[in-house]
Amino acid sequence: MSGVQLAAYKASSFERFSQINAEERLLIMQNVLFILTDQWPAWAFGFLGADIPTPNIDRLSSEGTVFTNAFTSCPLCTPARGTLLTARWPHQNGVYDNQSVGYSLQESMPLDQKTWIDEAVRLGYHVGYYGKWHLGHINPEKRGAHGFDPNIEIHSKPYHPQTNDHTYEKTVANYANQTKNLIKGHAPFWGDSPQPKENIQPFPTVNKGVKFLETWAKSHQNKPFFLTVSSAPPHFPHHLPEEYVKLAEELRTRVELPANLNDNCEGRPRFHSTPWWGCMDTSSLDEEEWKTVITYSHAHITMVDEAIGRILDAIDRLDLADTTTVVFTSDHGDMEGAHNRFDKGAYFYEEVWRIPLIIRAPDTPPATQDAYVSLLDIGETLFSLICAESSADQPREGRNLLSLVGTQSRPPDWPQIAYGIYYRYNGYSFEVRAIRNERYKYVWNPQDIDEFYDLQTDPHEMKNLSGQPHISTTENDLRKQLLTWLHSIGDDLPNRLDALLPAGTIIATGKRGP
Repeated sequence: MSGVQLAAYKASSFERFSQINAEERLLIMQNVLFILTDQWPAWAFGFLGADIPTPNIDRLSSEGTVFTNAFTSCPLCTPARGTLLTARWPHQNGVYDNQSVGYSLQESMPLDQKTWIDEAVRLGYHVGYYGKWHLGHINPEKRGAHGFDPNIEIHSKPYHPQTNDHTYEKTVANYANQTKNLIKGHAPFWGDSPQPKENIQPFPTVNKGVKFLETWAKSHQNKPFFLTVSSAPPHFPHHLPEEYVKLAEELRTRVELPANLNDNCEGRPRFHSTPWWGCMDTSSLDEEEWKTVITYSHAHITMVDEAIGRILDAIDRLDLADTTTVVFTSDHGDMEGAHNRFDKGAYFYEEVWRIPLIIRAPDTPPATQDAYVSLLDIGETLFSLICAESSADQPREGRNLLSLVGTQSRPPDWPQIAYGIYYRYNGYSFEVRAIRNERYKYVWNPQDIDEFYDLQTDPHEMKNLSGQPHISTTENDLRKQLLTWLHSIGDDLPNRLDALLPAGTIIATGKRGP
C-alpha cells in the first residue's frame, strides 16, 4: 500500500481500521519519525533562500510536502507542546504556561490527557521519545514509552513563594554567570563554548534516537516504531563549539539585520517592549552586536541541521525510508532581533507565530502546500498516522493533514485563517487572543490596547492600525470572527474580563512584574 493510499485509508475511516484484526493492522501500520525542534524560525532554511546552510532539511523538503503557512497555537514552549501532544487547546488540556520556570504555577499535564505517545503504545507501536519535554514529571516514561530519557523532569514543580526564591534579578545574574564560563561571549545571546560538539545538544539526543532505530531494526521489527526526537536547540543560548563559531564569523560578513530591528513598539501594548526575563533586555545590544547575535543563531540552526542529518541518514541506512513517514516542525518561531526583541514574548508577530512544517510520506510526490494549518493540526495528523480515534470525553480540535500531503491543491472550503491563544508567561498574566487571514491580523489584548495590522502594506508589523476609522469595519469583522471562534471552542475569556489582573501581574503573589 503506497503512502498516498495509506493516508487516504487512514483519513477515511477510523472505525473501519479498528475492525481489522491485529495481524492485518500490523501489516499496514507504518513507522513514524517525528522531529520536533524548539524556536526554529519558519523562514530559516537554505531551500527558502536564507543564507543559512541547512542541507539535511533541504533534502527532506525536496522529498516531502512543505507547508508554507503553518502557525503555532501559542508562542511559548510548554503550552505549545501541550496542544501538539493532545491536539487540544490550553483550556481543554490544562496547560497554560511554561512548566517549572520562574513564577509559573503550571502543573505537569495530567496522565489522563491522551497524547499520541500513550496512544501509540496502546495501539502496538514500539515508542521512543528523546530530548526536550518541558511538560513536567508526567513524562514519556510514565506514558509508557519503550525508549526514553530516564527520570526526565521528575523534580519539576510549580512556583511556591515559601520554597522558591525566584526573582527577575536572578535571571540576570544567571546569564552573567553563564558568560564567565564561555571562552568569550555575552550569555545567552551568543558565546564560544569550551565544550566539544558531541557534548552539546542536540547531538546526544539525536544519537539516542539513532540507537533506538538500530535496536528496533535488530529486535523489534514485528511492530512498527513511533520515534520522537525533540531537539532543545536552536532555542538560545547560542553557545557554539569551535567549528560553528567559525561558521558564525563567516556568516557575519554578509548578514542582514531585520527591517524592523529599530522598532520601539510604539503604539502597541506596553508589555511588548518590557523585559520580563533577563534575556528580554536588549538595551545593551547595538547593531554590531545584533549582527553577532543573529549569525550565532544562524550557525546554531546549521548545527541542529547537522544533527538531524544523522537521524535521516539512519533511516536511509536501515532501509526504512519506504515504510516511514517523517514529520518535521518547531513549537514556535524566534524574534531574532525583529522589533528589537530577543527570544519571544506575549505577542503574535509573524516571527514567532509562524513555524516550519515538512511531511514526507512514502511513495508520495514532493509538493508545496499553502493551506493555513496549526500546531493542533500537526498533533491530529500524528494521531491519524497511528489511527488513534478521538474519544467523546476528549474531543480533539486539530485537523488531519494527510489529505494535503503530496499535493499543491487544497479543498475550496479550507479556511485560510490562523488562531492563537496566550495566557501566561512564566507566571505573569498575559491574556492575548489572535486571528489572522491572508491579509489582516487582529490581536485582542483585553489587558491593554488591541492590535491590527495590514500585512500587505506593512509586512513587518510596524504600524498598529487598531481603532483607526478607515479600517474599523475590517477590524470589527475580524474581532467578531475571533469571538465567535472562542465561543465555539469553549474559551471563556470574554466572560472573565472583569476579573482579569493587570498585564504582567505575578499570579502567585498578586504583585506587578517584573
